[in-house]
Amino acid sequence: MTPKTLPDRQRLILKEIVDRYIRLHEPVSSRMILEDYGLDVSSATVRNDMNELEAHGYIEKPYSSSGRVPTKQGYRFFVDWLIDLSELTREERHEIVETYARRYLDVGETIRRTALVLGDLVGCAGFVIPPRLGDARLERVVLLKTDEHLAFLAIVSDIGIVEHGLIPLDEDLSEAELEAVMRAINSDLRGRSLDEVRTLASEEGPEGWYERSARQAFVVLGRLLERAVLHRAHFEGLLNLTPDLQEMIPEQAMARFVELGRAVQDETSFVDAVRTARAGRSGISVHIGDLPLEGLEEFSIVSCSFGPYDGVLGIIAPIWIDYGRAMSTTTYIANRLETLLVTSSARDLERNEE
Repeated sequence: MTPKTLPDRQRLILKEIVDRYIRLHEPVSSRMILEDYGLDVSSATVRNDMNELEAHGYIEKPYSSSGRVPTKQGYRFFVDWLIDLSELTREERHEIVETYARRYLDVGETIRRTALVLGDLVGCAGFVIPPRLGDARLERVVLLKTDEHLAFLAIVSDIGIVEHGLIPLDEDLSEAELEAVMRAINSDLRGRSLDEVRTLASEEGPEGWYERSARQAFVVLGRLLERAVLHRAHFEGLLNLTPDLQEMIPEQAMARFVELGRAVQDETSFVDAVRTARAGRSGISVHIGDLPLEGLEEFSIVSCSFGPYDGVLGIIAPIWIDYGRAMSTTTYIANRLETLLVTSSARDLERNEE
């Protein structure tokens, strides 16, 4: 029986079981349902409804004489039912706005702070899969002399700084000579995708690039971009999960946490699993124990896409997470981050047109 074909009373009872279990972390009995809703039916009728819900796989008994707890299928019903997302408090919204109160030009730093505030607000692990930086457009390269035979190179895209580092110089170039190299790179490459720039760096470079210093800077630029466009994910707050796991499943808590740690250790596999599960969908998505990655079978992943260039952020949580709060927080932060990056892109476009 599908959720849509469940009788109205059973839908109400199932919603109450999931909601109570999320809030109180204890099995739910027929007596509790009657006390909460004052249904004009007998306790035996409610028990029969709960037996049917159990037979259809929505709830289960953790032990023979207990009340019921939701299964993954029951949690899925609850998530699908949550059309109106719960609201964040004014204090929580203020904390998120403060995180983005100024424009962080460094995309990596912005990603880190986003994962941190997301995990802290929900009390779980936060993650951010950065936008597909290979599609971003090169705004400019910054070259600054720091010492003899050493310069600082920063790659600025239309959404901010995507990579930076120190580069060795075979020759002791003057600041004027280094600026000339920077102008040559920016003149030929501005507006190209970072994937295009990376490809050029692995070849001979743009026509006319015969200066050894320019070629050297260009090769290092390509190497930095190789690192920037890797399929990585940033995680914060994994330890936030331990108190809840120890409270709910003390004997299994350590094993679950170790499994989770192994699952997220391979960032490329995690990114591929999230993108595969989302299947190109935009907006919010919830996966309850069904993300295609070993070690996450007993965890829920609440994720939301953000632009530009197809980024994804979200939380990793036990399956008894407060889904309304998790979905609301994830959606709100994704919208704030997208606004920040799109605004950054628009500012760079205006500067190019001036």
